[in-house]
Amino acid sequence: MTSEKRDKLNEALLLCNIHSERMSFAREKIKMHFPLDREKFLRLKPEEWSFIDQLIFRFAKMQDSMGGKLFPATLEILGEEIHSMPFIDRLAKLEQLDIIPSADEWMLLRETRNLITHEYPFIADEVIDGLNLLNSHYELIMKIWGQIVTYIHIRFKI
Repeated sequence: MTSEKRDKLNEALLLCNIHSERMSFAREKIKMHFPLDREKFLRLKPEEWSFIDQLIFRFAKMQDSMGGKLFPATLEILGEEIHSMPFIDRLAKLEQLDIIPSADEWMLLRETRNLITHEYPFIADEVIDGLNLLNSHYELIMKIWGQIVTYIHIRFKI
């Protein structure tokens, strides 16, 4: 393992950790509102909206950083040739190596990320559904995060 590959993996871990901590902080501040319904949604205060915005932002950044930096760095340090490998094949390889639990679950997170970052704020029911999905997928992304961190710590002593 080259020091360049190890540094790249460390950098990806640190970045994802920042997103994870800030996402968890925001969720902790608003978790009592979930599952959201129309009544709760309409009563949210500006401060609570700021935590929802932070949760959305950090979930998207976490998903992007894991998929765009952490997964490739992990595969590269294992000696996998990934430059011409499509993303779905990278996910399949990660699943095959038991680094992530499921490529399909990751694709669900990707869909959630796309949904919550393209919400139309004037369609309350869609926003509510998206936020409830985000809340449930928070647990999933944290499970995947925990699994890959454990794998990296055990395998590479990082």
